Amino acid sequence: MRTKLIVMARHQLLREGLAALLGSRSDIELLAEAADGQEGVRMTARLMPQVVLMEMQMPGLHGVDAAQRILATSSDSQIICLAAEEPSWMLRRALEAGVRGILGKNCGLEELLRAITAVTNRQLYLSPLLADAAIAACIDRPGRAAATGVFVLLTSKEREIVQLLAEGLSTKEAALHLGLSYKTVAAHREHASAKLGARGIADITRYAIREGLVVP
Repeated sequence: MRTKLIVMARHQLLREGLAALLGSRSDIELLAEAADGQEGVRMTARLMPQVVLMEMQMPGLHGVDAAQRILATSSDSQIICLAAEEPSWMLRRALEAGVRGILGKNCGLEELLRAITAVTNRQLYLSPLLADAAIAACIDRPGRAAATGVFVLLTSKEREIVQLLAEGLSTKEAALHLGLSYKTVAAHREHASAKLGARGIADITRYAIREGLVVP
């Protein structure tokens, strides 16, 4: 039986490379590719893949928030995240969100296939290079992020709006992107700014970069 899979990656070369590599296999059915987190959430809700392979750092909607929304509509989907230099507490947040596999972006095809097989069989797969950091973060609770991190201070919607603003969208553009009113997005922006002590978009952007919501 072929494993139905969606690839989510912000970089076109990585996304198309993974799609070509996995889509050519007889045991995998590539359903779709997504370039941002929101698109991936919509595709998953529509296509119901067995496995979602995505970058941790996704534009539009961070991988942790994307994982939570994916599992809210497609609870049987198994999520594998590709991590680069994310802090250990973010790996813990990903696992808490329901991610079943975490791999380094420098992993080989053989390890990627092992991870896909493992999560398809409802097993957890952590790359040996990242396992120690992820386990240490889970043991060392509450840790740094519990007190000050973006995944505690802000709601999911506030994080989403902060990320869009930090990626260069105006409040009006973010409202159009999300299908919300300008007043609603502005209110979320103000609430987030108050929680973060941010005085403007520059402060929001610096915070988003520091906390790993966006990549500079």
